[in-house]
Amino acid sequence: MTDDDKTENTPDRTTRRKARPRWILMSIAGALVMVVGGMTWSAVAYSGKSWDGDKIERFVEWKIDGMLDEVDATDEQREQVRAITTAALADMEEFRDFKREGRQALVEALTQETVDREALEALRQNKLATADRASQRLLAALADAAEVLTPAQRQELAAELESHWRHHHRHD
Repeated sequence: MTDDDKTENTPDRTTRRKARPRWILMSIAGALVMVVGGMTWSAVAYSGKSWDGDKIERFVEWKIDGMLDEVDATDEQREQVRAITTAALADMEEFRDFKREGRQALVEALTQETVDREALEALRQNKLATADRASQRLLAALADAAEVLTPAQRQELAAELESHWRHHHRHD
């Protein structure tokens, strides 16, 4: 293979630069899902107490407001994102109840005279299906919220989140 053949099959810098905005948008999507979802669930899991819906909503609103402050969101954008967030949190109520019910069913299945492996498998499959529905709902809310922001705001948010991740994961 000659050097000419290699350059024909290799994308040039302009092609790679055009692909960069898609990468940035995907980073924003992943970042928002991880930031809002991860922080909420980890805060609940490690707090040692149960968070009610109001407490979770206040926490998520605080985090979202901080992100919107970073990109100088307009009042109209803030209202739209709040409406999207409120609707998503309301939809997530079902998943919090499922978590409690799943624990009870697991304890029940494991404490019977004989371990019911079929019941355990059904619990596992149900848990996976519920997690899939929850992630679909979160991703839909994320996409809706991202569409409210301008491309420049999404890029600014992605840069801010990237900087935050680098700062907190510099030893990884």
